[in-house]
Amino acid sequence: MTISRRSLLTSTAFGAGFLLVPGLRSAANAQTAKLVIGNYEAPGLYDQAAQEIVTDRDDGYHNDGNPRHYEWWYFDLFTQSGLKAAVILMDRPLIMLDNPDLPPMLMLNVELPDGTNRDFQVPFPGMDFIASKEHCDVKLGTNWCKGRYPNWELHAEHDDVVVDLGLVATVESWRAGSGAMYYDEALTVFNAHVVPAPRAVVNGTIQVAGETIAIKDGHGYHDHNWGNAGIESVLKAWHWGRAECGGFTLNFSYIQHNADYGNKVVCKFMLAKDNEILLSTGEFEDSFVGEIHVGPQSGNGWPDGFLIEAPYNGDMIRIEISGNHLLSDALNSDQQPDDETARPGYIRLGGDIRVTVPLAGGTEVATGNIIHEMSFSESIPKAEANWLL
Repeated sequence: MTISRRSLLTSTAFGAGFLLVPGLRSAANAQTAKLVIGNYEAPGLYDQAAQEIVTDRDDGYHNDGNPRHYEWWYFDLFTQSGLKAAVILMDRPLIMLDNPDLPPMLMLNVELPDGTNRDFQVPFPGMDFIASKEHCDVKLGTNWCKGRYPNWELHAEHDDVVVDLGLVATVESWRAGSGAMYYDEALTVFNAHVVPAPRAVVNGTIQVAGETIAIKDGHGYHDHNWGNAGIESVLKAWHWGRAECGGFTLNFSYIQHNADYGNKVVCKFMLAKDNEILLSTGEFEDSFVGEIHVGPQSGNGWPDGFLIEAPYNGDMIRIEISGNHLLSDALNSDQQPDDETARPGYIRLGGDIRVTVPLAGGTEVATGNIIHEMSFSESIPKAEANWLL
């Protein structure tokens, strides 16, 4: 079944009929915080023994007519030569969800090995966003993505950039626990996230300023987000990343809710070796390392590096991120940053990574590259840029 967002916005919304799960509540500022059910806090909603597999249907369109619905399909790529690229097809931006007239959007970012950077956020007012409910098959103007595990194809173009890529997944798909964070006991208000391709081999071409670059055996990734809670009403900030280090594949999200939700942190972490997932957990620590730099568009801070630690085998997986550099900085606010205050925004970073894993047969260390993101949904004083403290 293929549907259009425009037609759904004129239909009758209906709620999801899910199992009732008791809420977990905490206190904040002497008041009862609003409910957050984290991905690993509702075990009745998922089967850990089934390895939390993502289905073709999970990678399809989920718009049920809720006027606050948002959804996007994300793909990224890096090569050994230093090229990095990301393509996001969105049925609407993840901000101001109470505005039913928000247009669908393409986000397209390419950085060449010489540092040349193309970074576009392209709205499509008046354009239908067309997608299948059965599997990934999305069209937005001349841009599209389609596929079923383990194969996807995508095409994106804007200005002097044209991207044509094929991805073949080499690690099994993954969802963190239930695959969603819920904000009501009826489980009708949520933000969902699945990873159909935690790691993939990528081939194709990228054209920039008339020059065609062949991509052969690149390192790729695909995930998929949807929901109706959005971020501006529930979240303060998040740090997400994915990396390949030798035979290890890493995916993580560190999500901090706002004061209304008790500043609750929800973590999602996956580590695979070769094609097998070793660990799926909601426990890890994330912290800034080194000096903090300021994004030119949003004014938000990003550090030289991060240190991430997750318990495993009676010890700790240790992830050291260094050499961060800015790939993209988007302002998600009508207000401009000033000398004192950063505004809601979205930062994408590239960097180096070192992973230390205490396996049963001995500790293994591997290095590689990482693409990771920071998103901010509140205006934050620049003096408090280290929000992970």
